[in-house]
Amino acid sequence: MQEKAELLTQHGPLTPAEILPELRAVTLRGATLHKEPLTPGTLKKKMDVRVFHGRYFEPLDEGHYARKAS
Repeated sequence: MQEKAELLTQHGPLTPAEILPELRAVTLRGATLHKEPLTPGTLKKKMDVRVFHGRYFEPLDEGHYARKAS
């Protein structure tokens, strides 16, 4: 999640579909080997869990996420 939070800091609010192409190959491969391939849907689900617990991200309009202010 740290990598995604850094992307949002650099690029501003993004959707999960916009975040995926920016992730490192090792991150995508690790997700696949660990549990499940990272798709826009699974990334959204994982980010929504962090939003629910008040960590890393804030939801915005039209499916965009921003990095939560510390």
